[in-house]
Amino acid sequence: MQSLWMLFSALAFSAMAAVIKLMSAHYGAFEIVFWRGVTAIVLLTALARWQGWNLFAGPLRLHASRSIIGTSSMFCWFYALGALPLGTAMTLNYTSPLFMAALIALGLWWRGKHPSTQGWLYAAIIGGFVGVTLILRPTGSISGTELPTLVGLVSGLLSALAYFQVRSLGRIGEPVWRIVFWFSVVNALMGGVAATLTSGWHPLAIADLGWLLAIGLLALAGQLSMTRAFGRGRTLLTANLQYSGVVFAALIGWLFFAERLDALELAGIALIAISSALATMVSGREREPQASPNAAARPDPIVQFEPAAETKPASEIPR
Repeated sequence: MQSLWMLFSALAFSAMAAVIKLMSAHYGAFEIVFWRGVTAIVLLTALARWQGWNLFAGPLRLHASRSIIGTSSMFCWFYALGALPLGTAMTLNYTSPLFMAALIALGLWWRGKHPSTQGWLYAAIIGGFVGVTLILRPTGSISGTELPTLVGLVSGLLSALAYFQVRSLGRIGEPVWRIVFWFSVVNALMGGVAATLTSGWHPLAIADLGWLLAIGLLALAGQLSMTRAFGRGRTLLTANLQYSGVVFAALIGWLFFAERLDALELAGIALIAISSALATMVSGREREPQASPNAAARPDPIVQFEPAAETKPASEIPR
């Protein structure tokens, strides 16, 4: 079953997050974004020369807009990975379907439309953010994880915004590899500038080169598997299987980082994952299937995809 490729994709992205967390002890988030971008540029340039792809075509302004938002989301996520348990950081990034559902609900309300599934959409949104509250557990005392948790949540919001840009690129036929290439270019540019202006650069250890290369290779493996799953598998099943990444991340955190999650954190993670899956399913019922796999495939783990792309004109997409 082609949808099962999503399980391999989720495992690859979870392993990538674990390597990023490991490298966060030696390098800042901006530096890791820079090296991830450089690695992806090298890999994609070599692949493009082999396949004869034209990397320098397409609507550059739209690529720039999508890439800036997506890179900002990546900054937030990498920071959260360095400060939070792996499963928690992965879950917070996976809240992007909840933000997308909220934008969709806002757009429906603005246009005066009230579909039969709207109640379920609201339930998914509320349930997801109740889960976030369980993870935050505001008690009036400062535990030191409030800021990383909120930053991780912002990564989910920015992922949702970046998705709308990716969807526009997919509708005009931009291939996944070119979207990923320009995203990687902006990763390197923004990461390099941000590191230079803020935290500075740490000496690059030879022993770390393999780990930094692994980040790019795991991202590429995850992307290719996801593209295959969305392109050839059952869309809703594939979209929901992506939440297996939360389970993989929690297990990796437990096995390799000795991370322990208490009952409330586990309940919050489960509630977010279930609510995000519900939001994905409900949103999918309001859409037509998309024939092209390019519009359905997610070019980066930071960007969450709806189960199918809208066929409405761009002016009707909630912003």
